[in-house]
Amino acid sequence: MESEGKRRTIRITVWVAVLGLLLGVLSSIIGAVSADAHAALKSVTPGDGSTVSTAPTTVTLSFNEPIGTTFATVTVTGPSGNVGNGRPKVEGTTVTEELDADLPNGVYKVAFRVVSEDGHPVSDTSSFTIKAAQSSPTSEPTMTPGNSATPPSASSTASTESPTAATASNDNGGQSMRLGLAFGVGALAVAAGTALVAAARRRGRS
Repeated sequence: MESEGKRRTIRITVWVAVLGLLLGVLSSIIGAVSADAHAALKSVTPGDGSTVSTAPTTVTLSFNEPIGTTFATVTVTGPSGNVGNGRPKVEGTTVTEELDADLPNGVYKVAFRVVSEDGHPVSDTSSFTIKAAQSSPTSEPTMTPGNSATPPSASSTASTESPTAATASNDNGGQSMRLGLAFGVGALAVAAGTALVAAARRRGRS
């Protein structure tokens, strides 16, 4: 009777330790995932650092999670000052700011601050350059005796548009490291629990 009571006590102690380890691992995994659950900028159009040959009519921000509609702000400034037209429009994971028409060439800066649906604020800046082609003045053809009118040659330049989607810095590497660490701790917990169970069985047999 006494040995049976001891074995039962050992088994209970072992399972309590294993359950404690598993609960700790589960908590670490949940913490690692929730740490990366906040909204993050995926892309901005026009892209950060890009050069466009046509003046855009909007600035569009794309996020990996839905954005709250209350506190979203987007400010776009250029050579003529603030060129944003009204409040930004929020639709799920997309935030769009209307711009004034016929923007002049120059560098434009975008500053935004939004709040994800879980209450986490996100803010950042980007910039783009407008470099539209300038039309060359035309001149009247000249007539010389014995020669036909020769139209002047006209040259035009066009800027190459850079990609319009800039990928924001992401934390995939950090997330993978945290998840790997959490699963590693889980594997150690399972191994430790198995060792404790085996030890308890050996003691019970002895």
